[in-house]
Amino acid sequence: MDQERRRRWIQSQQQRLDDIRSRRLTPTHHLKIDNIRLSKTEKIIQMKQSTIIRQQQSMAIDECISKGDCKLIFLQQQKEDIGFKTFSEMMRTNSSWWGKADQLNPNESTLKNRLQFNQFQANQFTNQLTRKWTSTVNEVTELINKQQELQQLQKVKKIKLKPKPIPQVEEDEQHNDDTTKQFDPSSTSIKVFWFNIQINEWKPPVREGCTVTYVPSLNKAFMYGGIGNDLFKNVIALNTQTWVWRDIGVGKGEAPPEGRFGHTATLYKQSIIIYGGEKKFNNLMKRRECYSDVRMFNPAEKTWTQLKTNGDIIEGRRNHIAQCVGKYFIIFGGLNPYGLVLNDACALNLENNKWTVLHIENQFLEGVSDAASAALFNGEVKMENPYFSYECNKKKGKCPTVNQEGIYVFGGKTQNGEATNDLRVIQFGFKPIKIVKLKTKGQVPIARYSHSLNYFYHLNALILYGGRNDSKEENILNDLYVLQLMQMNWVLVQQIGGLKYGKFNHCSVLIDSKIMIFGGYTKNVYANADIQLIELDQYKVSKMIKENKNNNQLSINSSDLLTNTNLKVFKTEFYQEKADQEKNETNKQYDTMRSSQVSLKSFMPLPSKSSSQLMQDYKLLRLRSKFSSPNIFQSI
Repeated sequence: MDQERRRRWIQSQQQRLDDIRSRRLTPTHHLKIDNIRLSKTEKIIQMKQSTIIRQQQSMAIDECISKGDCKLIFLQQQKEDIGFKTFSEMMRTNSSWWGKADQLNPNESTLKNRLQFNQFQANQFTNQLTRKWTSTVNEVTELINKQQELQQLQKVKKIKLKPKPIPQVEEDEQHNDDTTKQFDPSSTSIKVFWFNIQINEWKPPVREGCTVTYVPSLNKAFMYGGIGNDLFKNVIALNTQTWVWRDIGVGKGEAPPEGRFGHTATLYKQSIIIYGGEKKFNNLMKRRECYSDVRMFNPAEKTWTQLKTNGDIIEGRRNHIAQCVGKYFIIFGGLNPYGLVLNDACALNLENNKWTVLHIENQFLEGVSDAASAALFNGEVKMENPYFSYECNKKKGKCPTVNQEGIYVFGGKTQNGEATNDLRVIQFGFKPIKIVKLKTKGQVPIARYSHSLNYFYHLNALILYGGRNDSKEENILNDLYVLQLMQMNWVLVQQIGGLKYGKFNHCSVLIDSKIMIFGGYTKNVYANADIQLIELDQYKVSKMIKENKNNNQLSINSSDLLTNTNLKVFKTEFYQEKADQEKNETNKQYDTMRSSQVSLKSFMPLPSKSSSQLMQDYKLLRLRSKFSSPNIFQSI
């Protein structure tokens, strides 16, 4: 009788477990609802079955994640706080501060002395783990769904369809999208194409040590500072649709009283942060002083604001690197007024304007100046403190994909004056922060300084150009390299129509798929004020190579860009109809003259001769007046 009763009870429990799986309820919760009284033996059997089911579920999840090729990076990043080696261990353990604390020390009296925390921190930590686990499950689910879709597509028979004729413009755009998606970033066969835009209208004076910052929402790039025949302080705007320069003056508000060069310009929330740089030469002190003020320029309103900073005292510098990471403005290295190479890293909180000298793991690491940098994170950074862990929210934008996040710094000049080709990355989320030298493969570029470094999304790579190395006979470099970030592989790129001589101390900025190069110093002379563009899109490059059979540099007149609508390669993807508003305002007076002539009514008789014939008669009349008395001209 007992065996029959136990058999029926096991069948009923098995049925209830199936119901629990379908309803997604825990066994204890389900039993509480039904208010079932069980014996001790039955309770033990039930608990064993529930633990076995949980283990099977966790093993199934681990198996799913391993099949989905997910490595749970967030567990590795916070292993000091969590202590779980596998995901199944985390699922079997309470993923909160309280559960982990009970495991460390069951004695509550000593626990409160060793670990000081509250319920708010525990809930915050638990919610953080829950969010990260949910995002991981979503990624694995999407990956599994994609694999199932691919398997289903392979089963479907291919049907040959007749090609439908597509207009030329739509075909080019479709090929452009396809090539950017299908191009393998790990490919080593990369080519670039150079354009030279000759400016017929006003163009800024030649200079070096200036900065150019691109603001996509305005379709403009803003240049500031630099040194040439003078130390410049005006802001100059470049319309990236018409490629026409316009001097907008010093600007309003708290504008810098003097010019500077060797400074940095960093984009932050539609504003440009200007920091550091050199002043004019001081004859009394026999040296150039460096700036230490922080000024923000609003390009939309053309106004300046000087930030009133507090906190640690930061030494003024030039030829340093600067990047924005979240709400922090980070600077590293550079030269002080006495020519000493600095090795410190400083952070400015842009919400409370407080400077902080960051502690570096290897504080005696050799500093660099005249280096180039790029901030590479897998999304938009939200960082409350440089020493704490941060979050990267991946939006629809073009975010990099890197194995090690941080500020990448390449090259530069050390204290002994020699150039270097080290690749460093400044990593946050540690106390002290880390500055690590990365190992790379491929054809590593030679040491250099005063070069340029830009990130291009479709290649997921850093683009290195130019610079200087005084130990070489041709000390001004003219090579272009690509660093593939996932493989950490350097590739020497073939340049189609490149410059005859290289450049250093120039400024560069990425505009969609093109890098704009301006100014700098070339062989024994300042570089001219024309605009050089480097096309990086591989489809456009191949198309331009076919059109330009001589493989020479393509020179385009700026006036042709305004009239020739076929040159769509120069239109940025943020193109707006209001982009030519300034040009329309300059020609407004001519338009009003034309409109007034159209609406003008006159009762005077029309001239019998054409305007050209009248002009010739007037010139002849002026010539005759030179050889005759002035009374003749008056009598006419």
